[in-house]
Parts: sequence; structure tokens; C-alpha cells
Amino acid sequence: MIAIGRLIKPHGLRGEVVFLPYVVEMGLLPDLIGRSVVLEHPVAPPQSRTIAGWRQFHKRVLMQLDGCRDIEQAETLREYEVMIDRQLFEPLPEGEYYWFEIEGLAVYDQDGEYLGVVTEIIHTGSNDVYVVQDAEATEWMVPALSDAVSRIDVEQGEIHLRVQRQWLEF
Repeated sequence: MIAIGRLIKPHGLRGEVVFLPYVVEMGLLPDLIGRSVVLEHPVAPPQSRTIAGWRQFHKRVLMQLDGCRDIEQAETLREYEVMIDRQLFEPLPEGEYYWFEIEGLAVYDQDGEYLGVVTEIIHTGSNDVYVVQDAEATEWMVPALSDAVSRIDVEQGEIHLRVQRQWLEF
């Protein structure tokens, strides 16, 4: 199961919930209307729901789930993560990756020295930036560019860089 976003709070009186997607481009998500999703919460039991619809409203995404018809029901969904089956994602062309394929990969510099794992992807206007963190919580920002990244091997769980560690230090 892949987390695609989080339900933040109710919107309006008819049971819609503000959805914070984990992707910048909503087009990367499969068509989910009519599909069953799993809702997970840190302290509450998981739920299975069907997405009845979603829409853009100003800069927000609003989601309507089956069985959620008023603000009181929507309030109970606050802070649930929306999870979908990995199989729903279309394969990408070679050399392109979904965010969930990159996060968690081990990162090595050009000398093969382990730097840490990708903990976050920052979306800038021009290119993504991988946030790499080691066991001591030291962070490096690695631009997701061919000038910095020599190889991504999802199967092996590794990213190899063209740069040395000191080039990433501020």
C-alpha cells in the first residue's frame, strides 16, 4: 500500500474533507473515483472507504468519501492517511520514478561512501531535490539532476552520485 496523501479537516457541511496530496502533480495519481482506499491513522483502527469524488477548490483538493455526508462524519476522518494499492500506478518510462520508489533509498557518493537514505523529496520549480539523512540526523540536499546523480537502482535500493560528500556540505 502506498500513502498518497492525508485528510486534513472537514470542508463545508456536506462531508467533504480537505485532502493534502503527497504529490505535486495530481495527474500522477491513478483515477481513484469509485475505488476503495484504506485510511490509516496513528491511534485509530484503519478503515476501508470508497472515493466518491474529488475536486480542486482554489488551491485545495477536496475529497468526498462514500458514507461521509455531513461535517460530523468528516470530522472523524481528520489526520487519516489515504493508502492505495501499488498496482494502481501505471508503469513509468525508463529513468522516471514515483516518489515512493525514491524515498528510503540508500545514497552513496562517487567514492562509494554511504551518506544516508532519502527521507524527503522537495519539489522546486526547476528540479526535485532529494533530502538525504544519515543516522546522526545530518542532512544533505542532492539535486535530482544527471550532473549529480549517476545511477538510481530501485531494485538494489540505491542511488549513486557523481559527487563527493564534501561537495554537498555547506
